[in-house]
Amino acid sequence: MPDATAAPVTHYENFPVASWLCPARLRAPIAAIYHYARTADDLADEGKATAAQRLADLQAYRADLLACAQGQPTSARWAHVFAPLAVAIARHALPMPLLTDLLDAFAQDVQMTDRGATYPDRAALLAYCRRSANPVGRLLLHLYGVQAEAALRESDAICTALQLINFWQDLSVDLPRGRHYLVDADCAAHGVARADLAAQRRTPASDALIMDCAAWARALMLQGGPLVHRLPGRMAGSCVLWCREASRCWAGYRRCTVRACCSARACAPGTCRSCWGAPWRCNPRLIADRDRQISVTGQFGLKPQTQGGQAFAWDNHAPMSPEQYVQNKAAASGSSFYYAFLFLPRERRAAITAFYAFCREVDDVVDEVRGPGVAGAKLDWWRSEVTQAFGGQPTHPVMVALMPHVGSYQIEHQQLLDIIEGCQMDLRYDSYEDYEGLANYCHYVAGVVGEVSARIFGQQDPATSDYAHKLGLALQLTNIIRDVGEDARRGRV
Repeated sequence: MPDATAAPVTHYENFPVASWLCPARLRAPIAAIYHYARTADDLADEGKATAAQRLADLQAYRADLLACAQGQPTSARWAHVFAPLAVAIARHALPMPLLTDLLDAFAQDVQMTDRGATYPDRAALLAYCRRSANPVGRLLLHLYGVQAEAALRESDAICTALQLINFWQDLSVDLPRGRHYLVDADCAAHGVARADLAAQRRTPASDALIMDCAAWARALMLQGGPLVHRLPGRMAGSCVLWCREASRCWAGYRRCTVRACCSARACAPGTCRSCWGAPWRCNPRLIADRDRQISVTGQFGLKPQTQGGQAFAWDNHAPMSPEQYVQNKAAASGSSFYYAFLFLPRERRAAITAFYAFCREVDDVVDEVRGPGVAGAKLDWWRSEVTQAFGGQPTHPVMVALMPHVGSYQIEHQQLLDIIEGCQMDLRYDSYEDYEGLANYCHYVAGVVGEVSARIFGQQDPATSDYAHKLGLALQLTNIIRDVGEDARRGRV
């Protein structure tokens, strides 16, 4: 008898699947739906099968789905998919039209790719998304018992936005394979020729086209935002994680790389023209730092210029404000903390985003710069920058964005220096002999962060600082235990 337990998730995904945010009773059906959709998608996309073979496989897969739904035996080929799905269908009365819509979309993808066909306009592409993406959100809402029309519409908007974002981030993969998701009407409106797209030839017109498409996806994501307030319990947290994809809208054709020579010199972060081998305008992007790749976001050019200490212009590009800089820096981290910030009131959100960007900047010095001497020099620069900022003369966009909030939330000069000192300890020590030494390290890198965060979040009871400090230590210790293997390989014990 086939195992009715869904297999673990091994395929790379840019979204959480059946995470702990889901109630335990729903993790199995969510995993079953995921494996059903993922397997069908792979039949349409993966490998070197011909279009005819793919369509035949999808038809056989559909036959197994119908048999599964009727309680009849399925073929052995996909028994690992349909055994757990049969349980989910029986227990939760999953709507069959949603499951078959996915197969219709995958078959359409095969046929369109085989013909090299394009979508004439956004309405046609949205009709595809209605079957390729929206059913997944509706299936999840069904499991949670959410049936309100407003919630369904908002779920559709989020799912379509995520589908569009995947299109824009995968252009460099899809275009050579004959998949065309940039619609004819948009290409014509921006004067972009299909030949330029096929050659992945970048032009100002193509940049404008991608930015327009990204704005479309973002607008849909925002349209679906109110869904989080309609969902029960931890499902709202899952919805926030779906919305993580909104920060990845600004995708271009190819993964650009630039030479990060800051790893070999002690120049001030973000101020050395020679640190960037070429202008880069698309984000998110990967910067190759010799031995490793780090994910970054930002519409940087080469060298920042201050304009009255408040606005930053980047060579060859439109000005970027300090607020935009810290927003991009925080979003690029991919941390779940950043997405929690989005639900704070505007002023508190701006303050915590700037503070978080500061923490990321100094922490990145240790993690991404080769050579302790160079990293130490950069941390010294940051100490000087913090002191200068508290003296009324910030120069780095992070400090320019943070300083307006220092008085409102009583952020202290010494607290920022303590955080830098914690990063310095990463350069001095590879291990700690006792808990007292480890706790002292955690105080600098996490406890102080908790205290500052509590002030920004609006603490009223002085005892909250102590609780926040202890929570920071607990989270840091959790990270240490979680990453013990990776840290040991890097010589940190």
